[in-house]
Amino acid sequence: MKKQIIFPMMIIGLCFLLSSCISTVPAGYRGIKVYLLGNKRGVEQKQLGVGAYFLGFNQKIYTFPVFQQNYVWEANNSINFQSKEGLDVSGDFGISYSLIPDSVPAIFQKYRRGIDEITNIFLRNMVRDALNTTASHMPIESIYGVHKRDLLLKVDSMVSKQTKRYGIIIDRIYTIGELHLPGSIESAINAKLEANQRSQQSQNEVKTVEAEANKKIAKARGDAESRVIEAKAIAESQVIEAKAAADITKIKAAADAESTRLNANAQAEANAKLAKSLNPALIQYRSIDRWDGKLPQISGQNTPFINLNQPK
Repeated sequence: MKKQIIFPMMIIGLCFLLSSCISTVPAGYRGIKVYLLGNKRGVEQKQLGVGAYFLGFNQKIYTFPVFQQNYVWEANNSINFQSKEGLDVSGDFGISYSLIPDSVPAIFQKYRRGIDEITNIFLRNMVRDALNTTASHMPIESIYGVHKRDLLLKVDSMVSKQTKRYGIIIDRIYTIGELHLPGSIESAINAKLEANQRSQQSQNEVKTVEAEANKKIAKARGDAESRVIEAKAIAESQVIEAKAAADITKIKAAADAESTRLNANAQAEANAKLAKSLNPALIQYRSIDRWDGKLPQISGQNTPFINLNQPK
């Protein structure tokens, strides 16, 4: 009976022991085997792919994600830095980055920590130092205002240069919400920003009024020029019509004169021909041809004519 109880217990214990000696590298991760004791103590340079691995009592596997990571440092873990004036500024920051898969052994060799510790200790310290270095040359109004993006771009560049050689690629470093300043400083900056906004709004309104006025002036000028052009066109049209009418009259007069001249010439020529054709015999013939057989009623010669039909 005791053997029946002990044997299953031994099997269970053996399974538990074996399971404690097996470690897995899940999908999307790379593994690094570390020897804790013995002559081989240290890091195995060959990284481990996805799968299950049997470990000795002096071995441990660290896993590193090779997909993009996103961490946020906020609340008690927010980052503090100082401006050019020495004013304290704090804010919640985030970071996105990824690991080059083949660089996992070098990353572990450099930091000797897991991914969470690398992020929350080393990367955070790099971001904090870059913020202090960059912000120490910037006035507080620039940090809090329009140049905050410039601050983040410079911090991103500084941190990327430090991590890229080890295989950590920074995607971006960003703020979450607004930066936090001392209350009095924040109120003063906000008041100044509001005043600048009102001033800018007034300038925009002036520009709008000027633009409308210029638009009206341009329209009036355009209308006047249009009327001038129209009047010139009408005048030119009238001049052209007058010239055309004068040309027509001139041409007509010339045609009439030429017609009269031609008629006169024709008449003169006809008269000349007629005169040449007249002779005494022709005249006598014409007179006889036209006589109706009646004697003249009045005749005379160097004396007054006498009517032959007067009563006796």
